[in-house]
Amino acid sequence: MTRITVHHRTPAANLPLIEVDGLRTRVDLSDRLGPVGPFDAAAPGRFARGRRLSAWVSAEHAEATRAEHGPGRVSFTVDPQRVLAGRAADRIADPEAAWGRMRPLAEWLADADGAPDGLPDDLEVHQEQPVRAKLVRILAPDLDASELAGYAPLVAAVADADRVAAKLLMHLALIAADGDGADPGFLTACALAWRDEDDDRDLGRRVARADADAVLEAVLVEQEDAAPEGTAPLRAALDAARGVAEAQQSDLGMLLMERSEASLARIVAG
Repeated sequence: MTRITVHHRTPAANLPLIEVDGLRTRVDLSDRLGPVGPFDAAAPGRFARGRRLSAWVSAEHAEATRAEHGPGRVSFTVDPQRVLAGRAADRIADPEAAWGRMRPLAEWLADADGAPDGLPDDLEVHQEQPVRAKLVRILAPDLDASELAGYAPLVAAVADADRVAAKLLMHLALIAADGDGADPGFLTACALAWRDEDDDRDLGRRVARADADAVLEAVLVEQEDAAPEGTAPLRAALDAARGVAEAQQSDLGMLLMERSEASLARIVAG
């Protein structure tokens, strides 16, 4: 049977972890999410005690859960014969009884004559296994201009137009966020890192080989009139790193990555 693409929502701070570790089950995330609720407490058999990873068949319905689950957008595929599915309305109305109404996704598809478009809009799917990082696809986070603050024009101009520059700006934005996951700099870094179109396979190599100083300087100069509030903190982060790199006679590109990784580690640690 053909695998079906499903859609998962998560807070932006989880996206870096998902890129490395993939999607984990509810019980695996108990250190971040706390004890399981009534829905997971009532789960039977292989789903017991929060051994659940959930998503929606409808991308539109997943978007409607942004306020509850966050702006992070992740998709993966499931085998309809190996996952359970049930309506969100049933889970919301009676979390404990909802498990008794679930059926394999394959049965729901049979009722819809095999057409995913014929499935209920709020159909949720649940599997007991995590999904490896290489099998998930992180999409552009669902962020509006107000959340990106002064960085919004910069993201609009660079994120899709120049992926090498975008990845380098991502590091500067993480440095500017200074370990604060609520800072617009972190959300900007997420918007620069992940887009709806897949990156070229050699993007990492091209970023590593790029003259970080020259690329970043060119972008900041080009965008300083259109995005003065966004370029200013990035300029400060770049100038500070330049000073340290010069004093230590070290590579600026490596120093930027080290500083961005240190900021990101504090963000994902919560």
